[in-house]
Amino acid sequence: MLIFKQQTLADSRKLAHRLAGFLSAGDLILLYGDLGAGKTTFTRDLVQELGADKNIIVNSPTFTVMQQYTGHGLAFPVYHFDAYRLEGIGAADQGFEDYIGTDGLTLVEWPEYMSDILPDHYLKITFTYAGDSRNIDFSASGSHYERILKAL
Repeated sequence: MLIFKQQTLADSRKLAHRLAGFLSAGDLILLYGDLGAGKTTFTRDLVQELGADKNIIVNSPTFTVMQQYTGHGLAFPVYHFDAYRLEGIGAADQGFEDYIGTDGLTLVEWPEYMSDILPDHYLKITFTYAGDSRNIDFSASGSHYERILKAL
């Protein structure tokens, strides 16, 4: 496990910049944390650091469940899920598994509500408050993600 203390939004952007250099199509990132903990902000920073121009607007896809970002400077698609509305339903038979581990990077907020379709290998990022700062904890499942964690 790797823990970063975030003091400012600029710290989140720096961390997204570091991580972006190690990501590629097919990667899966699971984002855990309470409402307002910084999952969507980090996703926005990461998409920008992957090369997206300012025409891509990254918002939480709470009502649509999935947002796809393509082109506009990105080398590969980014699939951004907010599974919060899938609580009690699950993601099976929704077609979402077609986006995981394919031609793009997949980021999942509230992954516990999609656990029925998620593979066993992923990078897990957990956002928690710790006094005046926010902790961003990284853990890895699978050798590919363990290498990314070591490189960070």
